[in-house]
Amino acid sequence: MGRFRNKVVIVTGASSGIGEATALDFAKQGARLCVCGRNKERLIDAAKKCREAGAEVHEFIGDLAEFDNLELLINETVAKYGDIDVLINNAGVGDFKPIDQMEVDAYDKMFMANVRAPVFLSKYALPHLKKSKGCIVNVSSCSSLMASPHSVAYSMTKAALDHFTRGFSSECSAFGVRVNSVNPAVVATRFAAQLGIPEEQLQQVYEALKKAQPLGLLTSEQVSEAILYLCSSEMTTGITLPIDAGLIHSRKV
Repeated sequence: MGRFRNKVVIVTGASSGIGEATALDFAKQGARLCVCGRNKERLIDAAKKCREAGAEVHEFIGDLAEFDNLELLINETVAKYGDIDVLINNAGVGDFKPIDQMEVDAYDKMFMANVRAPVFLSKYALPHLKKSKGCIVNVSSCSSLMASPHSVAYSMTKAALDHFTRGFSSECSAFGVRVNSVNPAVVATRFAAQLGIPEEQLQQVYEALKKAQPLGLLTSEQVSEAILYLCSSEMTTGITLPIDAGLIHSRKV
């Protein structure tokens, strides 16, 4: 019934977008899921889709910028299933302002959600991943690989996550645990809408980005394909895999 039959998979940020698509793909491959998100209604809807695909699903509703939720998420998963095979660190937040307009609270929240949460979820999951010879995939961004105005602080969080991927992979290889990242370009998800950008302006942004990404805007399903590939590739660890739709090497100087 699939490569991940009976594997225990945690997916954070699973209530929409990349996280929801990834959870559903694992469900179709026979995994047992713990899905995590902040929005109860959307998370329940995502879990329902996974159950309809045949998966056993546990829902964890909570904000991973709140430190106490990190160990709790791991403990609840182990209490439910007894093990962990895969951790997908997908949840994140963004605040796209130039540095001279950046507020400290928004800056701190980005680092708590985008860096601290993946680091400590990985720490708390590691004893279980050692037993299962499991893996971690961090969802980073192409923004970590280039400099752009209005996204300096966000890009810093993703650059930090990339370095964590490389460094932690070197610590985990001896245990048979693999750690990788996917670095997507712009994906058509609710992430941008959550930033409070008006719909008309958002569509203008998307049109401009389509020109910057010659292969077009990514879908969540296309990013999920890469995540499942990294979970399947038994000799791949420590890489940051750009899924850039041509963005990086098509930029005009």
